[in-house]
Amino acid sequence: MKKSTSILEFKLFFRNRSAWIGILVLLLTGVAGLYFGKTFIANQQSVIEKAAVLQKKNTLDNIKHFNKDIGLIFFHNKFSTANLPDRWAAFANGQRDVNPYLISVTMLGIEGQLYDTDITNPVSMLLGNMDLSFVYLFLFPLVIIAFTYNLISELQESGIWSLLKSQTNALTKVIWRKFLIRIAAVFAVAFLLLTAAVIYLHLPLDSTLAAVTGLIILYLAFWFAVSIFIVSLGRSSSYNASALVAIWVAICIVIPASLNLFLTQKYGVPEALQNVINQREGYHEKWDMPKEVTMKPFFEHYPQLKKYPFPADKTFSWFWYYGMQQMGDDQAIKSRLAVARKLASRQHFTNIAALFFPTIQTQLAVNELAGSDLSAHLEFQQKVRDNHEKIRLHFYPSIFQEKDIASTDIKSVGLKKFIPTKIHDWSRLLPLLTWTLIMGTFAVRNLKGSALMRNTDTR
Repeated sequence: MKKSTSILEFKLFFRNRSAWIGILVLLLTGVAGLYFGKTFIANQQSVIEKAAVLQKKNTLDNIKHFNKDIGLIFFHNKFSTANLPDRWAAFANGQRDVNPYLISVTMLGIEGQLYDTDITNPVSMLLGNMDLSFVYLFLFPLVIIAFTYNLISELQESGIWSLLKSQTNALTKVIWRKFLIRIAAVFAVAFLLLTAAVIYLHLPLDSTLAAVTGLIILYLAFWFAVSIFIVSLGRSSSYNASALVAIWVAICIVIPASLNLFLTQKYGVPEALQNVINQREGYHEKWDMPKEVTMKPFFEHYPQLKKYPFPADKTFSWFWYYGMQQMGDDQAIKSRLAVARKLASRQHFTNIAALFFPTIQTQLAVNELAGSDLSAHLEFQQKVRDNHEKIRLHFYPSIFQEKDIASTDIKSVGLKKFIPTKIHDWSRLLPLLTWTLIMGTFAVRNLKGSALMRNTDTR
């Protein structure tokens, strides 16, 4: 009897046109998210591959045009570092659309070059990129709301509820059977899209997949718990729909946007502009000062370079020029560290706030697993600084001794690749589990309560 009743409920659910529309919307947007996410990352990979070829070509061109002046060659020659996207970056693009993934710098001051970005259409940046994580975070909850908002109220408003009460004492089981069918339908679509992502994006079957799967399960379970809680209050369909949509707007749009505005105000980074100004002033002002003002702190910074004779009698030398560039970076170090502290404070505050808002928590966790979050970008910037420092120290001796460019190995220096550190913070699952259990507990208590069972008129 129970099996036949479940089959009947299953047929009734899929006989409803809105059920097929909801499932179709999820499938179509999921496929679109997979395509656009993969295309976005594929374009970045193509640019990185082209940059590797262009760096070699530009190096040869610079040697050809400035062959007699080694200092001028390194003045123009750029060395690139690329932030290679993880396979999961196609699943969750994260901040890769707003932060540079390819940075090319010369041997001049690093702080004046590190923040250069590509020219991007501001309208496209406002709209953002669509990926599969967007579908899970924002569209799946809407479909869950559409499937569940009138689960009980429709029966009450049509008069069927009174008939059910007169024929069975197990109304709670009837309600749960309806909920479970909808839960099964949504999770079936979710797992189907995740399987498609594994195949289409060539995602490895590893701990990252397990973590993402856990996040998706708990996030969707949270929205089902919220929907069941609202429905269990026994109010009208219009009330349920309005309340659930309002919760979705608050959790998915208003609160994240408000949090972003708050962080911008509380942890503003005027030091970012000051950092560039300090670097440029630290370099430009040295033109009007005695050379000793530049070279003394330069040799304190690089004592290993004292063995190379400094041509103090010359009006201009590349030794002095690159020393001025280094002084610009040194003068900007305080403002650079201040920017890093502000960004770290933003990230810390966001992590704390995310404990109370499942959508933010899930998005942060997925971006972290995909290597497309703020921490990965800051790590990439530091890698660029490290590569820049290695290149300087490697070629400084040849420049300061004015050697022939043929004596250097500049032609063998290619594009450097950076792979973000994989972070698996399993503790991010706990807040989602906690909120799901809290909402689910209240919903179960309401469904078992006699008030709902006696309520036949919700208008």
